[in-house]
Amino acid sequence: MGANTSREHHLVPKYWLRAFAEDGHVRGRWRSGTEHRTPVRRAAVARDFNTDPLAGGERRVALETYLDHHVDGACAPVLRAVREGRWPLGGARHALVLDALAWQVVRTQAFRSFDEQVGRQLFPVLWASEAVGFCEERLRRPLSDVERMEVFWTAVRTAPGPSVVADPRSALRAMIRAFERTRDLLTVPGRRLVVLRSEEPLLVLGDSGVALRRKDGTFGLTPPLLPETVEVFAPLSPTCLLISTPRAHYRPQQGLTRRIAAKANAGAAAWCQDAVYRLPSMPWPARLRLTGAPLEVRPPRLTAVPTQQRSGPAPAHPEIRRSELRGSEPEGN
Repeated sequence: MGANTSREHHLVPKYWLRAFAEDGHVRGRWRSGTEHRTPVRRAAVARDFNTDPLAGGERRVALETYLDHHVDGACAPVLRAVREGRWPLGGARHALVLDALAWQVVRTQAFRSFDEQVGRQLFPVLWASEAVGFCEERLRRPLSDVERMEVFWTAVRTAPGPSVVADPRSALRAMIRAFERTRDLLTVPGRRLVVLRSEEPLLVLGDSGVALRRKDGTFGLTPPLLPETVEVFAPLSPTCLLISTPRAHYRPQQGLTRRIAAKANAGAAAWCQDAVYRLPSMPWPARLRLTGAPLEVRPPRLTAVPTQQRSGPAPAHPEIRRSELRGSEPEGN
């Protein structure tokens, strides 16, 4: 890692945060209810978040450098144009908006927490499946149904944490793969970008930048992380909301209403990991509440049936309906 490379990585780009700042500061509210006036340079940061750990203790920041030079540098003027009312955009600049949204979904603690939680929940099952095969190999005979169930459930109960086989670089690989899938989702036919504006500041910004809103109006992590009907809410400033949606009910000519702003703010509160930011001069929305803990993936309910057949594909998390989203990938979990 170069001597001049910062180890504090922004989970929301500085150019995005500045739209919610006055005199270089935002006001952050933490889950405890405490508030602090925070410099933009210290808001929504995590130490070494995008650092790639290499063998021998070496580290590199190729991803952080790429985000800085090729994503944030290119997207900043385009999103500024959107905030200033230059909409719609032409083809190349429209594509940059989609890039910014897709990267923002995956470059946060919320996404990484999802990936880690699914890994922790799946690992005992994968460990137990391997244990059954290991016992049969050692005994040089198939296990009976009773034996298979006994070995399986014992292994599930006594499985170590996934750290015993974890690749420290898998989090960054999962993030890059998820960006590609998210980008594909945002470009499917029938999905559109909508920009809504208000005269007065109504919007807050979570430390995840964006929020994923489901068709039923909830903001949970699963199931699954990115259904085709999901809406991506992206507050670009206290008065400008960008939405990626497959629905046609938004009316830009009606502007950003208090009702829609309340939905966006609820998403910011749900998807934040630690804090929600706003203009220092803007009051906290009256009905907005922060929960005591970040979003959690619902644990799966496990069942097992004995079989003498060869084991098939590794089991996928039951909350994930589309296998390509967060299926059991040995290098990712």
